[in-house]
Amino acid sequence: MAESRSTEQSSTDGSAAHGLSTAQLKTVLQVSRALSVTTDLDALLHRIAEATTALLSCERASIFLYDARSNQLWSKVALQSKEIRLSLDQGVAGHCFRHNVPVHVPDAYADPRFAKEFDRQTGFRTRDLLASPMVDWDDRPVGVLQALNKAAGGFTDDDCALLRLLADQAGVAVQRWHLQQSAIQSTSLRHEMRLARRVQESVIPRTPPQVPGLVAAGWMQTASINGGDCYDLWQLPSGDLAVLVADASGHGLPAALVIAQVRALVRTLCETELEPAAVLNRVNRRLNEDFRHVRFVTAFLAFISSNGIVRWCSAGQGPILLRHGDNVRSINANLPPLGIVDAISTESAPAIQLGERGFLIIPSDGIVEAFNADEEQFGEQGLVAALNGSPFIEPATAIERVISAVKQWDRRDDPADDQTLVIVQKVGAVEPAGNSIG
Repeated sequence: MAESRSTEQSSTDGSAAHGLSTAQLKTVLQVSRALSVTTDLDALLHRIAEATTALLSCERASIFLYDARSNQLWSKVALQSKEIRLSLDQGVAGHCFRHNVPVHVPDAYADPRFAKEFDRQTGFRTRDLLASPMVDWDDRPVGVLQALNKAAGGFTDDDCALLRLLADQAGVAVQRWHLQQSAIQSTSLRHEMRLARRVQESVIPRTPPQVPGLVAAGWMQTASINGGDCYDLWQLPSGDLAVLVADASGHGLPAALVIAQVRALVRTLCETELEPAAVLNRVNRRLNEDFRHVRFVTAFLAFISSNGIVRWCSAGQGPILLRHGDNVRSINANLPPLGIVDAISTESAPAIQLGERGFLIIPSDGIVEAFNADEEQFGEQGLVAALNGSPFIEPATAIERVISAVKQWDRRDDPADDQTLVIVQKVGAVEPAGNSIG
């Protein structure tokens, strides 16, 4: 490589460095050992840069890494120099990276690819340089290792082979570091998501509130670590049972965050608002402010008195089933989903009277829209069929039967969508009022 003009070298592996001295081979071996045990990328790249200057007897060494976000090369290590940033069409390093070939420039200022402005900025004068791409295991460039100003004579073929050997080790170090960081981030993310799931599960009522004349039960299974469904059962200051079933669009962590906000808002607003529709109206306003055109939420909210009167409102959540014996009818949503329109009605739907042993059944779409192998939905019919013939079972047993029927239907260990089911039963005789299903 003693020509007076610039030269590009074809790929050369470490076996070409047959002219290495024992001391040089020992240094290369030390770098290799450091590669196998060092997890600090900065320390390892500094070690490789220092080894480059020592082994090639040159004044400086630089290591440029590729920044995919800016589509630039930047000097992760620039011994005796400040950070440098290059576009991929700039400088010898950019040419080396772009074409994935080593480059020898015997006379830097005679080569049009050389970026002279960096010498002017630093006060350093580059005479000659040698650059080699740092490649990963798939031979894709991840950066460039560059040696500047050979101390005596010019860079040789052995220098090029040695630089390529060091560059290959640097490339492996960078790739391994990225893989380690991805593994750490993945582990950390899984840990954070598990913690989020614990928080999510902690707000699910372990035991339903004891409201005279009512028996309630709920169940939920998420389609991923974190789900976009929720249900809640609690007693209002008035003594009524409050029932919430809500489903944020999508599933996973984003949907879980939205649904957590909805649950918190509903719980808080129910302390002062006396009608379900008024509560959902205020939640809708907040969702429009925070998540407009990003997320929407379907929600069913009901206040149920001890004598079985159900004041309710459904924002896109349905069908909701009313059952007494084997007599079943459905009620549909009376409002659009939350977070879609600017304002929704503040008037709740007409109240319903649950008769003795009457059921209020609130499923999420993950149950009614569960598909079997023939792409058929479980549907309202499947829900009704699962409960037929058992008019006097309690809500917890009814839920078990529905869950079993859904699993037999879709034959899945994990559901394709979050699944939630809440059932409330009126126990004891009542005086019918409103729209009785007794």
